Formats: sequence, C-alpha cells, structure tokens
Amino acid sequence: MAAAGLVAAFAMKYQCAVHGWSDNYQYTHLCYNEIQALFGVRGIQAGLLPYRDTAFEYPVVTGMFMDLAGRVLRGLVRLGVVRLNSDSGYLLVSSLMLAPFSLAVTMMLRPAVSAGRLALWAVGLPTILYTFHNWDVLAVWGSAWGLMAYERGRYGTAGAALAAGASAKLYPAFLAPGAVLARWAEGDRRGTLRLIAGFLAVYAALNVPWILISGGSPNATPGEFPGVQLRDEGTNGWLEVWLFHADRFPDYWTVWYWIGEHLSGLRDDPWWGGSFTGFVSLSSFMLFAAGTAFMLWRGWTRRGEPEGYPVAAVGLGIVVAFLLTSKVYSPQYALWAVPMLVLLDIRYRYVLAYFAAELAVLVGGFRWFTQFDDPEAGWKMVLELAVWCRAAVLALLLWQATRAVRQLPAARGREPVEAAAGIR
Repeated sequence: MAAAGLVAAFAMKYQCAVHGWSDNYQYTHLCYNEIQALFGVRGIQAGLLPYRDTAFEYPVVTGMFMDLAGRVLRGLVRLGVVRLNSDSGYLLVSSLMLAPFSLAVTMMLRPAVSAGRLALWAVGLPTILYTFHNWDVLAVWGSAWGLMAYERGRYGTAGAALAAGASAKLYPAFLAPGAVLARWAEGDRRGTLRLIAGFLAVYAALNVPWILISGGSPNATPGEFPGVQLRDEGTNGWLEVWLFHADRFPDYWTVWYWIGEHLSGLRDDPWWGGSFTGFVSLSSFMLFAAGTAFMLWRGWTRRGEPEGYPVAAVGLGIVVAFLLTSKVYSPQYALWAVPMLVLLDIRYRYVLAYFAAELAVLVGGFRWFTQFDDPEAGWKMVLELAVWCRAAVLALLLWQATRAVRQLPAARGREPVEAAAGIR
C-alpha cells in the first residue's frame, strides 16, 4: 500500500515535469510543486551553496538535501544517465531520494498500530498530494522516528530524531516538551536529561556549522546568476531563514488573510495599514503559546491514566494549535499531523473530514490562482469557505487531542509490540 501511495504521489507531480506551466496546467492538474519551482531560483541548478550564496526559506537539513539532490542530478548528467540538468530531472531525482523517508515512516509506525490506521499514512490523501510537493516529509520522518524511539525507551535517540526533524522543518520540536514532561512525570530524571541532551547535541551539530559558514561573504555576485535569489551579504544566511518567515504577510491559506480581507476598510488607518503583519505575528504567537501551554497542562492532568502522560496526543494538540493560529499555512503542512492521527484513537470520520477540508483548500486555492486578476472570482470565495471549514475541523481535532489515547497503547516500560500482542 505504501508503494502504491508513493507511485500515485509521483504520478501526480510528474505531470508538471512533462507539461509546461505557462497555461496554469500546474494548478488545474494539482501538480504544482516547489521542487521544480525553486530549482533555479535557489541556485540548485547552478550548484551554489545554500545559505552562504543563496537565500533559503528552509532549515539546514532541507537545504542540505536540496543541494545534495542537485549534485546527484549533475553527476547523473555527466554520466549520461540523465539528459539535462533541468527542473524535471531534479523532480525525478528528488522524488527517488524522498521516497525512502516516506516508506520509513510507514515501517516505523507499522508495529505500533493496526493496518487500518496505518493506511491513513500509506495511501492517505496528504501522502499522495504532498510527499513530492516539497521536502516536508523529511521533518515528518524525524517526528515519527522520535515518537517511536520514545515509546521504546530510547530517550536519547528520541531527542536526536526530533532535533533532526526540527532541522528540516521546525514543527518536530513541538513534540519535545511533552516528551520531556512525560519522563519528568514518571520520575525518570535520567531519561529526561538524555532526551534533552540528545535534542540539543544533534540540533547544534547540524546547525552551528551552517551558522559559521553562512556568515562569510558569498561567492556569487549580483548579475552573475540571473534569476537566482542571492543572499544578502549583510545578514547571516542561517538567520535569514527565520527573518524571512517573521516578516511574511499572512498567506491565502490562513484565516488571518481572510480576516484582513473583511477588515480591509480599516487599512486606511495608519496603524492597521502599517502594522497588520506585526499585529498578526504577535497575535498568532500569543495564541499558539497559549494553546501549547494548555496542551502541556492537559497532558499533565492525565499523567495518572494507564498510558501515563499522553505524548502523542499532546504533540498532536500542539501541532494543530500551530496550524490553527499560524499566519502561514503551506499546503504540505497537512502531512505534519498524520503520523499522530495514525497513532491515536481519533475516529476515522474526523480524520477523513480533515483530509477532505485540506483537498477543498488546495483545489480552491489553485483554481483561484488561475483567476487571480479577477476580483470577483468565484474560486476566491470557494477558497475562503474551505479555509474556514478546515479551521473548524482543526478546532475539532484540537478538542479530540485533549482526550485521545494511543490506539494500541504501550504498557509502561514495555515495547509497543509486546503490549499490542497482549491487547489482541
């Protein structure tokens, strides 16, 4: 099933490798992907070094993966295996390199859940739509590895895995506080320290070298590589990733954008017009912090249950709180929650409702992009309705996370497979 899901995912995106993008084909056929779109803009085609030479919006593990895939492609071109150093070849190479990470998520979750739950990942809609949309599956792999290592009592490995995932995309770090509190609740001070140390050591090992490398002068000069977004020499390339996201205006996929649309009359006011992004940044951060604190507290109140502190449920709640409150919601974020939805006993109808809402947002958004110059475009209204419906489903999932338990819970101190065998 996992292989079938990956084949379907590749077939969907590879449409964009064999058809031009000039007629909105990438939107009407849902095959738009950032792998092709960023191949030239981020200097991968030219072999420029991420963070030092070019501006990147992704953390370092993703940047290293993007660069490595580009180097593999150029090597295959020199060997005559691939004809051109092109975006279509880059999609092919990147997909072949990303597929094992998606398969690894399947295999890691397989001993811990039923086949029906596992199918939500193996052939689930987010997996098919977004495995090869960009590189977020790297972070999903880190989060799934971290959760499974934690359940097996390998706390140092769990911290390291979450740090590796967070170095690909920030969200696996959201799972770490709940895991730390869970060990603390059990009175396991050694396990707590191992988890924290594993996280900090791996995060530092992956990020500190790039902080040093990206502080130097770029080798590329303006005008030397037309169409490539070069790094600003006055900033550190590693830090530029976070500054870019901090300054972003709320995007079309979030409720913040549509709130702004309906309050557009207030934008004539200097405060609103000049500070809307800052207002949303602060508001979204405060709401997310409040949601995180609530979920950590809720987990603490449940520490006396047979399962103990519910690490997966708390992690799901924090991730969903982020998706609800963030001013940025890229389509592939739909992948983030799926491993936790697989692990927990949340009913299928809620999960499928979330998948349906995500599909409606994607279709509505991409179709609106084909009518972008029309202020009265019907697809714009479809997108807004879909965004609000998805927010409602996310709120429902957040509520479910406050009470969810592991589908096949591991007994304390025992392997999940052993516990599952006892239950069955």
